[in-house]
Amino acid sequence: MRRVVGVLTIAVLATIVGASAPGVKRTARLRETFTVGMLRVDHFGTAGRTPIIFIPALFCGASQWQRQIAELADRYDIYALTLPGFDGRARDAGDHLVSRAIADIASLIETRHLDHPIVVGHSLGGTLAIVFAVAHSAEARGIIAVEGGYPVAPTAERREEHLRETIAPYVGIARAMFGDALNEHMLPYVITSKSDADSVALVAGRSDPAAVVDWLKEVEPLDLTAQLSSVTVPLEEIVPFDGKMDPYQGFASYEGKRASYLAFLAHAPRGSLSMIDHSRHFVMIDQPSAFDHALYAAIDADDRGS
Repeated sequence: MRRVVGVLTIAVLATIVGASAPGVKRTARLRETFTVGMLRVDHFGTAGRTPIIFIPALFCGASQWQRQIAELADRYDIYALTLPGFDGRARDAGDHLVSRAIADIASLIETRHLDHPIVVGHSLGGTLAIVFAVAHSAEARGIIAVEGGYPVAPTAERREEHLRETIAPYVGIARAMFGDALNEHMLPYVITSKSDADSVALVAGRSDPAAVVDWLKEVEPLDLTAQLSSVTVPLEEIVPFDGKMDPYQGFASYEGKRASYLAFLAHAPRGSLSMIDHSRHFVMIDQPSAFDHALYAAIDADDRGS
């Protein structure tokens, strides 16, 4: 069983994630939707408050963060991104997706006059958040990556091998077949509940499998370890552990995964780690209360400057 990159379709996330946490049934009022370069931006929250930028996982859209946006909208100015190719958006077939996404996030901050936003991302979104911080730490208040940015393998050769294995089921397939392919090769390994995984597969066609391949080709070869020294703001990783799946990803135990991430984060001047046990990669679905507690604590700490 290969290590997989966590992904989820947003149409289902809006239902599954929103319903997974007790007491959160509302949605925040959407103030506006606009584009900045390749990014679609949904704007929620309260003007003049500390800004938060949410970046979703692979083939997810802004609705991945629906529950958290609803909880935070009365206290924060929130910008939730959707990348091209995901959640019904057209694919961007150009090169340098990561560098252009980072430039567009910087442009969002500049054009909207955002005062040192907290940048939060999951999986692909977490990797983008860290890459942004490497180049633009002075523009951020803090970075929160949910199992994002950690190298998929220790050497470039093994990362390329991992990339080939990961994208193989999705290369050249029709969008109508995407959900079945995900349900066979990925979803059962990143979501504990079979019913949740099955529901995601039913609506996976909202995203373009070619775009999934494009983004994986950009992020899977990355090893950001040596660059973390440039992240001068707080960098927190929120990382799940699952005793059945993580051993196949190279983490034999909870303590082993914790030690690996602490070694990674030791390269960041202000790195920290929060671990959540008994959860697969989509921790916000598997352990919603524990995840929200960890996320809100990290956001509060960044907001207070501690």
